[in-house]
Amino acid sequence: MLEPKIKDARQWWSWEDVLLIIFFGAALFLPGLHHIPLFDRDEPRFAEAAREMLRSGNFIVPRFDGVLRPDKPPVIYWLMDFSYRIFGVNGMAARLPSALFAMLTLLVTYWMAGERFGRITGLLSSLILGTAVLFVAESRLATADSVLIFFTTLAMLVAWRAWDYSRISAGHVAGVHLRIATIRPLTAGEFLNQSQPVPARPVSLMMALVFWVSMGLGVLTKGVTPIFVLATMTTLSIAKGGLGKAWQHWKLLPLPAKIVEFPHLILSALRRANWRLWQPLRPIWGIPLMLLVIGPWFVAAWIQTNGLLIQRMLLQNVVQRTTSGLQSHGFPPGFYLLVIWATFWPWSVLLIPAAYHVVRRVRRRGPIAIDPGPYEFLLAWVVPSWIIFELIVTKMVQYVLPLYIPLAILCADMLVQSWHRTTDVLAAKWFATARWIWMTIWLVLAGLTIFAMHYLQPADQHNIFRWSILLAASFAAVGVAGAVSWNRPAWPYVTAFSFMISIILLMTTVLPGIKALQISRQAGHFMAHFERHGYKLAAAGYIEPSLVFYSGGKIELCSGARQLCQVVKFSSQGRTPPVRATKYCVLVDRRILKKLQARHVQFWIQSQYRGIKVAKGRYTRLAVLTNVAPALSGTVGSTTKK
Repeated sequence: MLEPKIKDARQWWSWEDVLLIIFFGAALFLPGLHHIPLFDRDEPRFAEAAREMLRSGNFIVPRFDGVLRPDKPPVIYWLMDFSYRIFGVNGMAARLPSALFAMLTLLVTYWMAGERFGRITGLLSSLILGTAVLFVAESRLATADSVLIFFTTLAMLVAWRAWDYSRISAGHVAGVHLRIATIRPLTAGEFLNQSQPVPARPVSLMMALVFWVSMGLGVLTKGVTPIFVLATMTTLSIAKGGLGKAWQHWKLLPLPAKIVEFPHLILSALRRANWRLWQPLRPIWGIPLMLLVIGPWFVAAWIQTNGLLIQRMLLQNVVQRTTSGLQSHGFPPGFYLLVIWATFWPWSVLLIPAAYHVVRRVRRRGPIAIDPGPYEFLLAWVVPSWIIFELIVTKMVQYVLPLYIPLAILCADMLVQSWHRTTDVLAAKWFATARWIWMTIWLVLAGLTIFAMHYLQPADQHNIFRWSILLAASFAAVGVAGAVSWNRPAWPYVTAFSFMISIILLMTTVLPGIKALQISRQAGHFMAHFERHGYKLAAAGYIEPSLVFYSGGKIELCSGARQLCQVVKFSSQGRTPPVRATKYCVLVDRRILKKLQARHVQFWIQSQYRGIKVAKGRYTRLAVLTNVAPALSGTVGSTTKK
């Protein structure tokens, strides 16, 4: 009799899951990219710098409105330029790289989690990550964060495999890890049959190549990828070295001796660290390869700017961000721990039980022996990097976004193991009653949505208000459906897909219909018409980067009325301007307009706008004016002499 063919443990994944994740990501990240204008201030800065690269043909030095931009390295600009060549220069093309790389990150997360925890956990990890509020937002923005997350996650995937191979081949596995492929609770016999150890898989030459190239491209995207990788691998190397005995000795010392001996403890930990965990990654030739990826751009940028770009980049992104609150974003330690409850929503309710779950697995607590290795890696991924970013003075919510990947995996693993009765962390009474808090938050969000749309829209925009009611109803439905299916296998799927519908409604109907958000695009396109007829462009009072992008990128930004009058030659009231006066089309807010009237200068108002100044979150009124009477073909609109 023929033996039944046993499926290879490595073939855990399925094409159905891959297609589902691609569809899920496309539905979340692609709708509305073109119809929603770029949000100030980061998005238009990236988009405009990429366009100026494309326009000038200089793909080495990024500039914004002709001024050197040392904020980010060039990879994101290159990706945007590639998108511009295919789809033209517009907001959708600028945002498309972020959306595509976010979908790739979901696939890498599926692979990372599924390879060690099983197919269902891998799929659920992608759904949780894909619907976390901050990940959805960054995946739709024309910034570098989504691309950075992909390269960081790809590098961590290979680092995790190197950790597994080094640990298992060295015989450090004390238990076995459960591979769950179904969502039916397992009996004791079924658990023992399915918990066979998975063979260690060596890191191939191609995987090592992917690791070091991803590290290099991560540096060229935003520069912080090595922080996450080095913090994780260094922590694991120290933890698996000779730290245990030194730690036990240090704990027995009295407090004064502890303070004195602490530096010696750190040095001892570094000296006794198990650095052989790095060997599967082939660092001897991998580090030169990473430098080969990074080096050409740094050398070319140094030569073209005489070192100015690199010096400013290091000063701003390394020195100033770590020691001061750059751009008024300085916050004390604990900031990320506070905001994650909103940015990881709707899954932040799982963070406390997930933390308890991972601590129990690492400490080998529980009636079932499960390999703690994957949990040790995830814990080493989150904790050291989190501490580093909490200590950095400049804090922005997206800085710790790469840490949401291990958090999503831990939450998914906890849910699946809870379904299989191999953990009881979700059996607490407080989690059973948390459903009402969950539902209340969703209902409050629904009410705030209706109030916000009523406030933002003029009285005649009834269609948008109707869509906002539908959006509010979808938020309420997410809360009610989640409360009904709470702590059951259907709950995360119901939440993920119902929240996806809410996001689609928000991005395709509500936000595109808010005319107050379109103010920069409308005014910029109007001014671009004058630029094509020989006018130079200027702005004062309203100098948002989105105006630079939508007006064509050739605009003089003035700090106030005095500087504006120095740039633009207005004639005095009642006098004819000089024949050879340079023609200017100027955008001003109401405050600058009053100052121009007080100076008794002559100008012609061409158009007026009312909308939201997004960066400040308040309404503003704008006027487009010229310093000479326009003689255009009639498509500009009527003029009013002032």
